[in-house]
Amino acid sequence: MSKPPYDIDYLFDEVITLPSLPATVSRVVEMVNDPKCSLADVGRAISGDPPLAAKTLRLVNTAFYGLREKVSSIEHAVVLLGLKVIKNLVFTATVFDTVKDATGLYFRHSVACGLAMRALSEHVSTPLADDAFALGLLHDIGKIVLETFLPKEYPAVISAIQTRRLSAYQAEREVLGLDHAQVGARLAEKWKLSESFVQAIGGHHDLTVCQDEANRPAAALITVADYVCVRSGLAPAHTFVQIDEPVWQSCGIGSAAMPKALEKFFNDRPVLDELMQLAAA
Repeated sequence: MSKPPYDIDYLFDEVITLPSLPATVSRVVEMVNDPKCSLADVGRAISGDPPLAAKTLRLVNTAFYGLREKVSSIEHAVVLLGLKVIKNLVFTATVFDTVKDATGLYFRHSVACGLAMRALSEHVSTPLADDAFALGLLHDIGKIVLETFLPKEYPAVISAIQTRRLSAYQAEREVLGLDHAQVGARLAEKWKLSESFVQAIGGHHDLTVCQDEANRPAAALITVADYVCVRSGLAPAHTFVQIDEPVWQSCGIGSAAMPKALEKFFNDRPVLDELMQLAAA
């Protein structure tokens, strides 16, 4: 293998193997994006994969969704929650399996950032409001990929963060030649998620990466959610996030809305613990 900093295409061609979505999940994503698809079709597709169906039902019945009655079938869940929510449920269950083997703090930070995104998104206008939790959950998955495939090189990234107070993406670019947001965006592309989702993940530390300016508010909101979690102690010790003025301007969160969003986020701490326990099961 060549020496760092690496060429990004070389890394993806020769070193990094991005995880694939399970076949059933890929099928569900395709079906939800098909206007001719019915609720019953999606329900049958999920039910045909018993392990995925079980995980999805466990998620449906958490306090995260606040349903008043226990849901005992996928078909019932689809009717109650709708296709978009069910797609994100299935996707979330899959991401849980992808990231739960990472260090506990990384996983906890990812789930917490999903909750922060949900709380923040209630106070802004963004086309990705339905995907807020999934965006937060997936935003740092590139770090897990980099640490997995570059275990000898990544400690130099952490050292640069700790000794020079660099953000992770800055240290990664300097040491490795690419950053975790780029890796996360490539993964979102491979999973055939929407272009808006891909750009929001890819631009959450650098808004100029969002080729369509309409995607910058969602990317900026991820940065704010990330910052909230870091400042709340819900991140690995070496995590350093700063917010510059363009991010505040783009995210759409006003001074009056921020306290309300933070209150909801802090009130969701029991939900965080419940989701962590569910993922570990």
